[in-house]
Order: sequence, then structure tokens, then C-alpha cells
Amino acid sequence: MTADCLRPGTAGDRVDGELPPQVAEPDSPQAFADALKQASAGRMSTVIRGGGTKLTWGRPPAAVDLVVSTSRLNRLIAHRHGDLTVTVQAGMTLRELNVALSGERQWLPIDSAFDEATIGGIVATNDSGPSRHRNGTPRDLVIGITLALTDGRLVKAGGTVVKNVAGYDLGKLVSGSHGTLAGIVDVTFKLVPIPQSSATLVAIYDDAAAIARDVAALDASQIEAAAFDIRADRERTYQLYLRIATSPAARDAQIAAARTLVSGDATVLTDVAERAAWAAQLETMLHGDATVRFSWLPSRLPQVLALLEELRRAGNVGVTFTGRVLGAGVARLTGETTALAAAVGRLRSSADIGNVVLLRGSQDLKERVEVWGPERTSDRVVRAVKNRLDPAGILNAGRGPI
Repeated sequence: MTADCLRPGTAGDRVDGELPPQVAEPDSPQAFADALKQASAGRMSTVIRGGGTKLTWGRPPAAVDLVVSTSRLNRLIAHRHGDLTVTVQAGMTLRELNVALSGERQWLPIDSAFDEATIGGIVATNDSGPSRHRNGTPRDLVIGITLALTDGRLVKAGGTVVKNVAGYDLGKLVSGSHGTLAGIVDVTFKLVPIPQSSATLVAIYDDAAAIARDVAALDASQIEAAAFDIRADRERTYQLYLRIATSPAARDAQIAAARTLVSGDATVLTDVAERAAWAAQLETMLHGDATVRFSWLPSRLPQVLALLEELRRAGNVGVTFTGRVLGAGVARLTGETTALAAAVGRLRSSADIGNVVLLRGSQDLKERVEVWGPERTSDRVVRAVKNRLDPAGILNAGRGPI
């Protein structure tokens, strides 16, 4: 690492409470790879940081010797608007990217609760929101990627057009790896046009069975939702959010059709009110004493809502739940540490949900609860891949799933 890209760590560089003595800020892809090579040679416990929005996620690190920041790798490399693709460096924020793409009426259809979330961090955590319903997660949108390996190499996979299938699918491999395998240098995504108009149908219920029936009816209909979410608040009310994004005529026709299928008290939101409603869906990630992510089969939604109600009735735990009807969501929990640990254990003991991950919580809670849950059979395969890509085991300071 050259002296001009290395500085002492400060309080703002803490990783879940741990202060790194050094921070590297490489200004080129090769400098990024060189920093990881030197860290590997010195067996320095290393965390790769983008916007720093998720530094409290994962296991508490025993120590962090080095943070490698992508803040200086923040360029939009190429926007091929005719092909609906873009190549962007890892340190650029999602917000900045979509502002740049909007000039051609295109966008990268990913939602994040974090304004400063970077492209590299979003891919590394496979961070997604309501737009996942139509467009999938970051893993589904990546068509090419450049990685910096701990041996100092830069490797590329995929290409710049949607039909390109060159190379190994490294994009899917590192999506959701939480920085444990390699450093993300740049990513090529497929894009979608910005819709002409949108509106959101919101229906409110006081009965879990009723919202589950309406969700099933809407899901089985011909309505083409851009986003389809549910919410369960601490006040024991249930809300359904159905966003239609298309031409004005088609939007109005589909909203009218959706109204006939819901039994809850329904309203239609547009413009500022609509944007605020979807922003509130993302904010579940930001507050409370703990955030838990989990998944379920769509047909098991009634059982999931019943389980969340059981957690409330058990006492001492407040629960706010937001999720996609396709079977993925997060719960914001509030309460004492002992009660929170018991709630996570209850979720993991359920046959109706899976992949229960404690994204965020206090140090005390993380000491009581395994953040990533019990080991799975597939973890052995991923661990073998990590041993090849990061043989010194320096990446992410033990915070990630592997």
C-alpha cells in the first residue's frame, strides 16, 4: 500500500465498535488489489467498506487491522442506454447512480434503506427492497463484475450485454457474500425504463386471516404489480401495499381491478404520499433494538403472521414486520436482550420460516445468538471456495456468514 492511500483510523472508521489502526483508500482497481495482497501477506484482518451503512451487521469482529475503503472508486464507467446496461465502480452510491441514469429515463431497480449505500455494498449484502417483486435482487441484475483478489489479481466475469455468458458467474457468487470472498471493483447491471406513472393501493386490516386471503387473491390475479408488500405494526394492524407502475391508462385499470379484490379499507396513493409510504417500508431496517431477516414460502403467510402475533403475546417484545409477498422480509424487534434472544430462537424453531439472520443487534445480543444461524450443508461448499480465494482468511474479520 502506498503512503498516499493510507491513513490512520479515526472514530468514524469503527467497525461494530472496533477501531482499525489503518484505513486504505485506493484510487485505482490495481491499487485496491495491491492493498488486499499486502493485507493477506501480513495476515491483517481486513474489512472492505463502501458507504459504511452496514458496519454493524454480522458477527462482532475480534479485531480489525485494516479497513479498505472504496470511496475513491466512485465513477460511472459506461452507460449503454441503447442496451439498457451500465457499468459502475463499487464506491458510487445507488442514489448518485440513479440520478445519472435518470437523464435517459432509466434506473437501476434496487431499493435501499440507506441513502449512502454504495453499489459494492449493495451487491455484497444483496440488499433489496420492494422493487424486488418485479425486478429481483441485485444478484438477479448483475451481468458482469470485476473483483480484486487477495493475491493481487483483478478478475472479470460476464460482460456488458444481457445475453453475454462469458466466464464463471462470479457476480452471483459474491452477491450476498458480505465481503468474505473478494473486493468488488465494478459491476455491470441490466437496467429498466422509468415508468410513465405509478400509483399504490393501500388496504388496512385488523385481521391477519383477511389480509392473507386478499394477498392470495391478488397474487393469483392478472394484475402486474411493480411492488407488493405487507406490513404488521405494533398496534396489531395489517397493511397491504400494491404498486402499479405503467402507462396512466393501464395503471388506472389495474388499480380499479385490485380494488375489487381487497376487503380491507382501501385508499390510493400517488406522488409524494406514495413515495413516503414506500420509504416507510424500508425504514424498518433502521430502528429498534434488533433487526431480523427471514424468508418463507408464500403459501405460509398466514402462519408467519400468526407466529409474529405469538411473539407479541409472549410479552416484552415489540414487533414491526415488513415484507415482500413473494416470501422475504424483516422484523424490527424492541425489548430487553433476554427477550430478544428468545424471540430469535422462536423464529428459528418454526417450520414455517427459514434463513433467520440477525442483521443488527447489540453486542450482548450477538454474544447470545449466532448471527447467521445454524450451519447449513451448503456452507461447507462456500467455505471451500473462500479457502481458495482468501487462503489467509483475512476478509471481513470473521463478521460474515463464512
